[in-house]
Parts: sequence; C-alpha cells; structure tokens
Amino acid sequence: MPKLRRLAIPALAAAALVIGTAGSSYAQTYTAASSNSCGAAYFYDVGDTFKIIDVCTDGKGVRLQYTNPTTGNPSTGDTKINVDYTGGYTGWNLDNAYVYDTDMNENACFYFRVGHVDDGAYVSGSYGGWHLACAAN
Repeated sequence: MPKLRRLAIPALAAAALVIGTAGSSYAQTYTAASSNSCGAAYFYDVGDTFKIIDVCTDGKGVRLQYTNPTTGNPSTGDTKINVDYTGGYTGWNLDNAYVYDTDMNENACFYFRVGHVDDGAYVSGSYGGWHLACAAN
C-alpha cells in the first residue's frame, strides 16, 4: 500500500498541473468592489471591457480607477484613469451594468479598484483594494 501511495501522489500532482495549465487559455474575469460593496467593476480580458454596477440606492455614483496599462511591470503608482458611473442603481444584474470599453495592448497589465463619487467628487475612504488584471493576448 505505501508503494501505491508514493505513485499516486506524483500522478495527482501531474494531473493538477495539466488541469491548471489547460484553463489558462480561457477568458478571465477580474472583479473589484468598493469598501462598502455598494459598487463593483468586472474586467473582461477578452475585449478589454469593464462592466460597472451600482448596487445601493444611496444616491452616490461608482468610480472605477485603473492604472495606465503597460506591457512592463504595472504599479499602483502609475498614472491613473477614472471612469465615473452616475446613472443610478443597477442591481447585481450585469445586463444592467454600465459598459466601458478600452483599447489596451495585448498582454498589457494594470491595477484597478472601485470607489464612490458624489456630485463629481471622490468619496473619501470608499476605494476598495487594488486588483491586478491583464488584457488577453
């Protein structure tokens, strides 16, 4: 029995490696939320598209902030681009989301996060954490 176990562990590890790398060619979706989860953004690497949703009826808009995409090493200190959605409550239904299309270079990577805006101004403390994403090749 111990001999069988010694053979089974490397076989399972090899299978996990094959399964893990097989999925790497599929499209990925990256997600970020505001600090209070009232706003969220989804980035789709195929098509370089963001979908922004507002899930609270608090009268505030949702701000997507992302760093300038680069094929080098992205940093949260890079130039930032802000996209504000102020169209009101969307709920969690992505069919109602605000769609923001970008034109990124293949394999460009960047950081993004979500916060809130009120009357065009950023709401202090509302950003969630930074999330790394990359455009598809």
